[in-house]
Amino acid sequence: MSEVKRPRVLIVVERFYPLVGGAEVQCLQIGGRLKKKGYSIEIVTKRWRKEFSKREILEGGLQINRVGVLGFNRRADYSSGLALFIFLLKNRNNFDLFFVDSGIANVFASTAIMAGKIFGKKIVAKFETPGELTFSGEKALSSKKFVHPLIKFRLLIAKKADYYLAQTEGMRNELVDFGIENKKIKSFPNSVDVNIFCPLGSEKDKEKLKKQLNLPDDKKLVFFCGRLVKRKGLIFLLKSWAIISKRINNAVLVLIGSGKNQLDNVEEELLNMAENMSLKNKIIFLGEKNREDVAAYLKTADIFVYPSIHPEGRAVSVLEAMSTGVPVVVTNIGGLKEIVTDGFSGYLVEVNNPEDLSFRLEMLIKNKKLRTLFGKEGRKEVIKNYSLEKSAEDINKYFCLICK
Repeated sequence: MSEVKRPRVLIVVERFYPLVGGAEVQCLQIGGRLKKKGYSIEIVTKRWRKEFSKREILEGGLQINRVGVLGFNRRADYSSGLALFIFLLKNRNNFDLFFVDSGIANVFASTAIMAGKIFGKKIVAKFETPGELTFSGEKALSSKKFVHPLIKFRLLIAKKADYYLAQTEGMRNELVDFGIENKKIKSFPNSVDVNIFCPLGSEKDKEKLKKQLNLPDDKKLVFFCGRLVKRKGLIFLLKSWAIISKRINNAVLVLIGSGKNQLDNVEEELLNMAENMSLKNKIIFLGEKNREDVAAYLKTADIFVYPSIHPEGRAVSVLEAMSTGVPVVVTNIGGLKEIVTDGFSGYLVEVNNPEDLSFRLEMLIKNKKLRTLFGKEGRKEVIKNYSLEKSAEDINKYFCLICK
């Protein structure tokens, strides 16, 4: 039996390593796994900062190409789009398939889709964020009174990919409403390396790691990990924490992440809230951490909270916490309600309801048996349905199928 020929793949992603975020982590992990499977694969991304080299080869041989103009404004976006087109033109004979990751309507993505059509490449586009294809109503990620003609043009281009990946059923439906044929859409949830994100062997190990990381060893630790932006519901979280802090004294909220370079950055607002609500001693801001550090911190967590107020996919941060055996409390919205079974592997709470969130968090803080039960069931769920190995094999088979 002849070996299946693997396509030569270029992953096109606007934001990538060393920038930290769930989408960036997913792209890095899938790219690395496909490289291990023998793929000829590279990544092209925007060069966001001067200190990021134009070309870098990561451990394992995965090559990153960074193009474009430095900056975080519209001029930089479109200039980077032009630089991407030139890169794709020069390297068009090196790849069979463009995998457009982390958004399908931004400048980087629309440039890649358009170039792919011109150069006759297969194009697979991953729909990353609910609401990115609409600009009015409750579903919109960013509501606008006036939609610029260039944005409308990008939305037209977004419909030209050959195939689409959707994390959740809600996102599949959003693509169908956008005008994409259902047969062109494949379900493809986020995934986790369950060998890196795994529980420690004992409580003694946990206490030892807390000391190594300079975390309080006499408090229950409630973690959040993600971008410190408005849509993650962090204002709502701090209001909930203020309620909890009046009733119990043995818990600390730990926030990992930054709002840097994000339009809806609330990092400064959160710091001010903590000061004004007398929560400075009950909240720890750790800032941005790399993947290895996040895995270590999660091993010390007693509870993980993710209070998103805008629909999103199956959040990587939540899957990582579940894989580590940490019980989770998340809002009943978007893909979060598809990965957490309420009262079995965690709790689902009402969006923007501080009382509901504080009630569930307090229940878990006080009930070790329930925390252990939720943690075990959550890890089982991730191993069964969201392991990185499973996802890499699924995408391998899919790429080979559509390119044969």
